[in-house]
Amino acid sequence: MPAYYFAMGGYHAGEKPDPAVDTLITIQYQKIDLTSGEPLEKLTILKAWESSEQSIVTTLYNQFFKPEMPVTHFIPVGMNLDYAYEMIISKCKKYNLPAITSHQLYYQRPRFDLAPVIVLLNDGRFAGASLDSFSSKKSDAGRINKWYNSKDFKKIEYTLQDEAETFLKLLQYLSKYKTRLGIARKGKTAHQKPAQTTPPTRTEKARSPHPKSPATSMEVTKKRTDNGTPAPRKSSAQLAKAQPPSPGKSPAKSKTTGQRSSVPLNQFRKHTPTKKHAGKRE
Repeated sequence: MPAYYFAMGGYHAGEKPDPAVDTLITIQYQKIDLTSGEPLEKLTILKAWESSEQSIVTTLYNQFFKPEMPVTHFIPVGMNLDYAYEMIISKCKKYNLPAITSHQLYYQRPRFDLAPVIVLLNDGRFAGASLDSFSSKKSDAGRINKWYNSKDFKKIEYTLQDEAETFLKLLQYLSKYKTRLGIARKGKTAHQKPAQTTPPTRTEKARSPHPKSPATSMEVTKKRTDNGTPAPRKSSAQLAKAQPPSPGKSPAKSKTTGQRSSVPLNQFRKHTPTKKHAGKRE
């Protein structure tokens, strides 16, 4: 089925465009491959300033909208096709061409309007959902009206060509990468997304602490705790050596709780009475 990029340009005297009263100044169409978005023919621009409004709308009607032509002979592909459709209905009525109803355009004829896709890409917001929001193309708001009043038609023609190229580039991109969504028709396997590679992280080699540094014993204890193995139990002699002496006193003069003992701690524990004689007194 032949698909065509399709757009109609209007001059509006009011604040906002109104296809029922706007002046039709251009009609653009270009045959394309809908599966890839690639152009198959050159862009055609019908210009009212080279003939008339009636002439260009009649040319469009005779080429694509005659009653004997099947609707699949011309499948419009564009952005905001509602404006172009309402303009066709209005101008055919104005110049006594065979009437084209909204039922014929909206219901019977297949079309592809990219506007809902742009709204989806715009996080579901209608405000700002335009073609220039996703491309380097500048907004045409007010510029074409200004150029039409000043009869600067070359700028209008260049802008329409740029708009068609921008639209097709976006359509080609969406067509090329649509499989990344992971959605496929029944009976077909969706293409898998390419594996995402995480950038390598920088790892710094930890310095070993100085042998005399107190951090050495702390790190050894921490490693043993992390590994789940308890630290070895120290003997009484090791515990006695580990206790720091009181400042200004020698170990020999250190006092316990109110008693002075000259017996080493390990020998004192050797002669501690057992449970068998714990209840006897001498």
